[in-house]
Amino acid sequence: MKRTKLDNLKIDWAGTKKIRSAMRKQKYVKITINVDAESLSALKAESERTGVPYQRLLNSLLKENLSQRRKTEGRLERLEKELALVKRKFVA
Repeated sequence: MKRTKLDNLKIDWAGTKKIRSAMRKQKYVKITINVDAESLSALKAESERTGVPYQRLLNSLLKENLSQRRKTEGRLERLEKELALVKRKFVA
């Protein structure tokens, strides 16, 4: 394999600073995750169908799922409190 000569490379400090500044404002964090091939394939297919980039779609699905989970846990907590009150009334 042919090696790239690094002597001619120049670092665009201003461009790098601009990109980093934009990322800070967006509150996005770059991570690396392992996703099974079937899920990634389904995600990319959905991305093509909707026209939404797959990483944005993944972020949206993740937010939606976490939000739904919080709502479900909140409902469960309320039901458990109500059940505890009913139990106390029957015991008394």
